Amino acid sequence: MNTSTATAPTPIEKTPGIGPNLAGELRSVGIDTLEALTKVGFWDAWQQLRRANPERDCLPSCLALAGAVAGVRWNHLPPKVRADIRQRVKAVRA
Repeated sequence: MNTSTATAPTPIEKTPGIGPNLAGELRSVGIDTLEALTKVGFWDAWQQLRRANPERDCLPSCLALAGAVAGVRWNHLPPKVRADIRQRVKAVRA
């Protein structure tokens, strides 16, 4: 008897902190579930979004992705984590 309980993947639109626009952009780069986002990682996902749409390389998107991977809304990320992400985004834009 198989007692494992497989859970269905979480659609990217149902992920806390990921709005419809960001969800659509993630889908366009092949990230359609929270599990896919977690596997790719927030930073690589953000980099993929930047390559697909350089005008949308904003910090809020990166913070939202980091929060989604951590299972919290971006504003619940620890201040040091938010500061580190800000620095990384700033370095990439320079």
